[in-house]
Amino acid sequence: MKKLFCAVMVGVMSASIAMAAGGGTSSSSYSPVSSNYKTADRFKEIHALIDQNEFGIAHTKLKAMPVKSDEADRLNLLGFTARKSGNLNAAAKFYDLALEMHPKHKNALGYQGELYIQLGQLEKAKANLAKLEKICWMPCSAESELRKSITETLMN
Repeated sequence: MKKLFCAVMVGVMSASIAMAAGGGTSSSSYSPVSSNYKTADRFKEIHALIDQNEFGIAHTKLKAMPVKSDEADRLNLLGFTARKSGNLNAAAKFYDLALEMHPKHKNALGYQGELYIQLGQLEKAKANLAKLEKICWMPCSAESELRKSITETLMN
C-alpha cells in the first residue's frame, strides 16, 4: 500500500512539475522515446515517419542529427528503426550504446528485449524484463510490452 501511495504521489508531483515547466501531456503508448527526457519537437518528424512505417528514412534522418543531451533517446530510436528495417546487428549496437549512456533507459531495455526475442535469446529478454521490473515502480509500458512479447513467445 505504501509503495502504491508513493508511486501515485510521485506521478502527481511529476505531472505538476511538468505542467509548471511548460511540458505537455504524456502518452501512455509504448513510444521509442523515453518519457524521462524532454524531447520537445526534436523527434516529431521521426515519430511521424515511424507511424508511417518509414523506418529506413527515419533511421537515415536520425543518423544525421547532432549529438545533444538526449543522445540516449536518439540511439534508442536508431536501434528501433534499424530493428524494424531488419538490420538486427546495427540495432544491437545502438541499444548497447544507449544503455551504456543511460543504463536505466526503459524503452532501450524493452526494445533490446524485443531484439533478443527476435534473435532467439529468450533468457536475455527475461533479464531485461527483470531490470525493467526493478526500474518501474508500477508496470510501465516498456515492461508490459516486453512481458507480453515473452509470454507470446513461450506460448508458441
